[in-house]
Amino acid sequence: MYREYSLEKQGNEHGLIQVNPDPVIRGQEAWGRLKKSLADWFAVAEALHHGQHLAMLEARTNKPVGARFQAIMGEWLRTTGFHEIDKGVRSRLLDCLKHRAEIGGWHKTLPANKRQQLAHPNAVWRAWRKSTLSGRATVTARPSPTAKYKDEIARLENENHVLRRAGDDLFTATDTAIDIARLLADRLLRVTPSKARQILELLPELYAERLAETPHDKARPHTRTKRRTVEDFQRDLAARKAAAAGIQS
Repeated sequence: MYREYSLEKQGNEHGLIQVNPDPVIRGQEAWGRLKKSLADWFAVAEALHHGQHLAMLEARTNKPVGARFQAIMGEWLRTTGFHEIDKGVRSRLLDCLKHRAEIGGWHKTLPANKRQQLAHPNAVWRAWRKSTLSGRATVTARPSPTAKYKDEIARLENENHVLRRAGDDLFTATDTAIDIARLLADRLLRVTPSKARQILELLPELYAERLAETPHDKARPHTRTKRRTVEDFQRDLAARKAAAAGIQS
């Protein structure tokens, strides 16, 4: 976590001013300037992105969400002074940073006076999306809370459906007897031993009752049909040709 920073730029041996390699310090310097250029705002965006990355590492998450992440990110913002930036502006800065190359190229095409006036991230974002087809095409609308809620309901319903099917299809007719017995034994381990014994005692009687209720033709196991050989196919083909010849004559 960042605690204290020296906002002074260091000179090299030739007395030239060097840009500080630390993105947070560069962002603090840019935020401290009264009149900020688009480059200054991007420097602030880089600092916020860097802080977000640190907070995600600290929170052990791969997404910038969650109570722990929010707490760590909030502390980082207060420590670095970026908490003074409006939350909506911070969010827009990160949006602009994702499309920095496109926005930068578009911004250079503007007249000099327009470039000087258009620097704030909110104004830049609106103007870029409005004036460029790529801006409208590359930015997807964020789902509303209602849409997220409906998606979550659909996901849970699908998950419940899968679980119900898994419960209904414990085994199939192609499973071996030992596999089915093992499966039933595993299920019986979930109940008390006395209840398991009662279930095993009731099974023969219940099976006999269900077998009596089932029609005989359905209860009878299906026999495999004999596979046709090449000779069978040739005999059938010859018979059909002979029959066709007799009809024509």
